[in-house]
Amino acid sequence: MKEASWFVKTRIAKNANTPVDVLVKLSTDESSSVRKYVAENPHTPVDVLVKLSTDKNYTVRSEVAENPNTPVDVLVKLSYDKDPFIRKYVAKNIHTPVDILIKLSTDKNIVVRKYVTKNPHTPVGVKLMIDV
Repeated sequence: MKEASWFVKTRIAKNANTPVDVLVKLSTDESSSVRKYVAENPHTPVDVLVKLSTDKNYTVRSEVAENPNTPVDVLVKLSYDKDPFIRKYVAKNIHTPVDILIKLSTDKNIVVRKYVTKNPHTPVGVKLMIDV
């Protein structure tokens, strides 16, 4: 069987109907775009999200941070990522614990703080104290 092109693999990884075993295989693809779409897919298994949370590519990690199925302990780890792009998506995730939202409310990056204010689980008192 001929290897699928990058374009085909990204479309397969994006598809919500892609079987889990295919997503698992695509999660190790050499293309960061393919891995990014696997991380974004709502049916990607938790163990794959955990693995992708340490991907060298920031766009892959950002999709893990935004995925609502990402475990809380992974969100906590990603909240310390050096890239503000990742922390922004942690702040956006509705499953991010309140204590992490409070920590991110003082992030040096204004975009991260802005997303903390948009999270429905951020306490109102914290939202009022955020400088954006």
